[in-house]
Amino acid sequence: MDIQNLKDYIVDNSLISVVLENLGCHHIIHKTGYYTAGNPDGDNRAAISVYENEYITTLDYTRDIVRNGRVSDIFDLVQYFKESNFFDAVKTVCEWIGLNYYADPNDNLPESLRITKLILEMQQGDEIDNDNKPVKPISEKILSYYQPFVNDFFKSDNISYSTQAEFEVGYDEFSNRITIPIRDELGTLVGVKGRLFKREIDQSESKYIYIEPTNRSKILYGLNKTLPYITKNKKVFVTESEKGVMQLWDMGYYNAVATCGKKVSQSQIEKLTRLCADIVFLFDKDVQREELSELANRFIDCVNIFAVIDSKNILDEKESPTDNPKKFKRLLEDCCERIK
Repeated sequence: MDIQNLKDYIVDNSLISVVLENLGCHHIIHKTGYYTAGNPDGDNRAAISVYENEYITTLDYTRDIVRNGRVSDIFDLVQYFKESNFFDAVKTVCEWIGLNYYADPNDNLPESLRITKLILEMQQGDEIDNDNKPVKPISEKILSYYQPFVNDFFKSDNISYSTQAEFEVGYDEFSNRITIPIRDELGTLVGVKGRLFKREIDQSESKYIYIEPTNRSKILYGLNKTLPYITKNKKVFVTESEKGVMQLWDMGYYNAVATCGKKVSQSQIEKLTRLCADIVFLFDKDVQREELSELANRFIDCVNIFAVIDSKNILDEKESPTDNPKKFKRLLEDCCERIK
């Protein structure tokens, strides 16, 4: 679910009061541009103010509903009183207002605007920003099409058989590819990535493809498994690849996610910010310090951003920070820098 689209939907359809009612708030009053209400467990009738702006800015004068200093919104309020994580809070709000968590924000567009948008996407091709394309659930039955086989390719890259099994790695006989199921933050199957089962890849071949496509710009791979550890450690390692998450898991670092590529979308930045944790980027050696600084500047100021920058040439030219456990420990000790 795109958070800004959801906020727009709530405001445009006057659903703030519905959320407050379902949360158990009392004495809900609509004033000019905002609502006031009492906390579900409090006597103050105006402890909460929820503003009808694009952020749905929410203030609770008697509760500390946000942990990292950013401006709080209605999802923080739900998260606080439901004692849940952000993603469960969003799903809960969707249920309360009768909206599918996986709804396409373009479903309510007039047909003429849909056609215009489609023509624009065709004209712009790969340059179009895909952040607004929704993630769609796919059937769990799809995984039964693949063999539940672990492989020595990943094992030689320091991903044990047990970790491969934990992340449901398999094999597709039809395409001769190692399969990596892609699940969203709620654990819903939304895609399958395939790695060609060959050591030497021809120029005409793609090492990785999506056997079952998904919008990777809305996914933080591994978050469905690693969120409890991120919350506990208040730190999240961010790798480029799904393999990086598995490699770290094998080393005992369970608090990691992957952006599934070098490009980090605004949707992924929003999700990382909502983790209320220090962020440590573990991107490949070819990502320059300037690129990491530009990325860090896209986050709000209250988020602590770190990055492993191989200033001591610990890594080989095409080696990722998580490929070698001994080198990774050295990188953390000697090359982890705060960049914001």
